[in-house]
Amino acid sequence: MKEKTSSLKAIGLEALLRRLPENHPRYADIGNALRKNRAGDNGERILADIFQKYQFPFEHYIFHDLNLQSTGKFQIDTLFLFKQGAAILEMKNIAGRISFPDEYNQIMRTLENGQVDSFECPSIQLECNKMMLEDWFHAHQISIPIYQAVVFPRPQQQFENSRKNLTLLFPLEIPIYLRKLSSHHPTIDFLQLKDIAKKLIITHQEYDPFPLTHRYSIHPSELLTGVHCIQCGLHGMHSIYNGWGCQQCGNVDPHAHVQALVEYFMLIDYRISNKECRHFLQLDNQQKAKRILGQLEIPSIGEKRGRFYVANLKVIRDLWELVESKVPK
Repeated sequence: MKEKTSSLKAIGLEALLRRLPENHPRYADIGNALRKNRAGDNGERILADIFQKYQFPFEHYIFHDLNLQSTGKFQIDTLFLFKQGAAILEMKNIAGRISFPDEYNQIMRTLENGQVDSFECPSIQLECNKMMLEDWFHAHQISIPIYQAVVFPRPQQQFENSRKNLTLLFPLEIPIYLRKLSSHHPTIDFLQLKDIAKKLIITHQEYDPFPLTHRYSIHPSELLTGVHCIQCGLHGMHSIYNGWGCQQCGNVDPHAHVQALVEYFMLIDYRISNKECRHFLQLDNQQKAKRILGQLEIPSIGEKRGRFYVANLKVIRDLWELVESKVPK
């Protein structure tokens, strides 16, 4: 019902790190946030691949990256919906030996070099998601059991003192776990199952992490401006008759401004004026800025000098897919 999609947040964090000076006080924090986000995305892809490879011989619906709102906003990595209920699967891509201290709601991770780190216990996130999913079901007059499990992507993962009330799975154990649950007595029929699935899709709202400068308390003036050269990494390609030219490596790119505008929307604001566009692209031609914004068909409000072009998550994803389609493979 809902497939795993590319993470716009990871793309935004990569752009933020590129446009931050390396001596910026938040540079290391953004790097750590990017690594954490990439690890989570890689784990969720492993989770999605399992459902691509395995077929279940009973009616079911699968939702990846499901974002809902009941008594609060919540995100579920994977929700497996079937006649016996709903199973929440949360991926945790954490390397090292993991222990679960009884006295704390934490897990302790020990790396091979002896480094010890602590993280929030996955059971907390699972319980919060279960509670808010129960509230969502209650608001829609639905009463079905909710099951929950944490998935670790590496079968060689070592656990110590794992909690009895926490189900831990490796990817290949997921089909076995769900098949066992499917042997329970059904609580709804197929028509009810189908109706719940439709309601979940209708009420899903894509997670919006932007603008990232606001989220990480960075002033937009601290970012590097200019059109980014994908060949050598320079920020500051020059406007030329057939697009953008890099004075450092000689690369010519007719579409380089598209990525720059995506980065503006991700990092700074969903609204951009002609003047702000020229400042961010380091462009002194008002008519070219107008042509660029118009050709990309970004919705606008206002007239003449009061005109703003306004993006949203769909516009950002569409523009990024345009960027991806133009990048030489």
